Amino acid sequence: MKKLVSSVALLAVTSNLLIAGGDIAPVEPAINVPSKETVVVDDNVRYDGFYAGGALGYMRFNNGPESRGYALTVMGGYYFNRYIGVEARYTATVGNVDEDTGTHPVTSRDRLLSNVGIYLKPMYNITTGFSAYGLVGYGKAHAGDLDESGVQWGLGAKYELANGVGLFVDYMNLYEGDDFDGTNVKDAFFSTTNVGASYTF
Repeated sequence: MKKLVSSVALLAVTSNLLIAGGDIAPVEPAINVPSKETVVVDDNVRYDGFYAGGALGYMRFNNGPESRGYALTVMGGYYFNRYIGVEARYTATVGNVDEDTGTHPVTSRDRLLSNVGIYLKPMYNITTGFSAYGLVGYGKAHAGDLDESGVQWGLGAKYELANGVGLFVDYMNLYEGDDFDGTNVKDAFFSTTNVGASYTF
């Protein structure tokens, strides 16, 4: 009789344990997936819109004797995106220019060197805020009573600061060839090197 009671009790306990346990869900191991790094572009760097600026430069015109002097540039343009823009410039010397004939001492001369042009501006962004760019378009170079129109090009680099302000340096080839305005001079050239700042609105 005692064995019968013990067997019944054991059976009851075992049944309760099975009912209480229910279905046992499999435990899946946790998998850590590395997150992809996201490059965030600074919202303060502006890559599109209208812009304006100015520069201090040094102009050189070699048409036999070489005339050279400091110059100021005013410019304005529009960035369509971070890869392309359009720009207009006007550059003119300030005060007298130095004239070097190569055989006599350099003299100071009251002669205006200037240029006006409009250019397509392709850009390559090296990193956030820093870009290299080219300029190619049409302009008119002026030296005293001489002037010549034609294709002009340039190369430069720009660093964007914050809130639309940028710094740049560039070189512009305004003319290179023979017979500037019919003067029959070989290997004439007209160029300017500039350092300036711009603001994108």
